[in-house]
Amino acid sequence: MSRLRRSLLVPALLIGAWTLAALAGWPSRRAMPTPSAFLGAAAHELVQARVWLDLLATLGRVLGALAIAVPLGGLLGIALGRRRATWRAVEPSLDFLRAIPPILTFPLFLLALGYGEASRLACTASAATGLVMLHVGLGLARAPKERAETVALAGLSARETFLVLHVYEALPGLLTGARVALAAALVVSVVSEMLVGAEHGLGARALDAMLAYRAELLWLVIALAGAIGWALSGALAAIERRWLDW
Repeated sequence: MSRLRRSLLVPALLIGAWTLAALAGWPSRRAMPTPSAFLGAAAHELVQARVWLDLLATLGRVLGALAIAVPLGGLLGIALGRRRATWRAVEPSLDFLRAIPPILTFPLFLLALGYGEASRLACTASAATGLVMLHVGLGLARAPKERAETVALAGLSARETFLVLHVYEALPGLLTGARVALAAALVVSVVSEMLVGAEHGLGARALDAMLAYRAELLWLVIALAGAIGWALSGALAAIERRWLDW
């Protein structure tokens, strides 16, 4: 079987299962439109301006959160992880914070920053920053001691040590953390759009579709959210292959 046929096999099976489930009315005809109904709604909605504004709004919030989280989380991770004693001291507290669902902090940001874009961006960025910081810090804390000892014997300055050792060791964790943070940022961004009346965003669009009992539109929103995550994750994976070829 050719590579193209293998890549098309799973989508074909999923579409077949989707058609059978929709025709059988499982789990509910309200929640599971037929593929033809979905494609008809998608064709209609994708020529409208609103769905593209919703997509761009969510994409902008995710990219904005990552633009804050990657450098900030990377620096915090390096600061905490470059000394194992420091990392061992803060790791239990970080594990506790990691266990808190990020969206639960959204009301705090609403109280502090008001009902606007600042609260949504701050909540999304904080969730993503914590994940990047954890991956970078853990990577540095587990780095082989021999490399640090070699750099120390070379008599490098603090700046040279940061560039030669810490940045080098942090890159794998930084890029892995960025991909994990991307998924979290997308989830938090969409949910925050649903909780508070955002004018544009896939979360707001999904809420409208649910209230109007338009399952086909809701599935379109789900597909668009998946497309955002897939495209951005692919871009980060390409960067990782280019930067970490060693």
